[in-house]
Amino acid sequence: MEKATIEHFKNLFLEILSEEEVFEGKLSPVSLEGDEVDIVSVEKENQMDFRLKARTAVYLKKVRKSLQKIEDGTFGECEECGAEITHNRLLARPTADLCIHCKEAEEKEENQLVHRNRDSVKNGRVLPIEHLERGYNKDETSTSDFHVTHMDYQDIVN
Repeated sequence: MEKATIEHFKNLFLEILSEEEVFEGKLSPVSLEGDEVDIVSVEKENQMDFRLKARTAVYLKKVRKSLQKIEDGTFGECEECGAEITHNRLLARPTADLCIHCKEAEEKEENQLVHRNRDSVKNGRVLPIEHLERGYNKDETSTSDFHVTHMDYQDIVN
């Protein structure tokens, strides 16, 4: 990869990290004053804040990892096969650590796992324990209602 391209991504990552404090914020205190709607509204807002902070923490971790790869001289190399990640892919997703072929294979494998689990739910079989730990239960195949707790957020950040 060209030195100018690597420098471009390094500057991008450093800029993202310099704005890290923008992502920090305090949760609204949950007050038992007010009516039920006010209390639920504050709790929902806090849940959304936790989700956004967790996503941001994961993204910032990827940015730091990419910066480290630049320092190590491995930025732009696929972690799976060692091939060079295309410039267009890095422009679309600067923190990509897999080439498009390996990422597509990974996603295909994940989709097959989801379909197998859906079939096992339809047939009345119990899902594997790792999916129960991720927030799935016997009646659902989505974690859309999975709530991030303070402990989960701290695990993600660290």
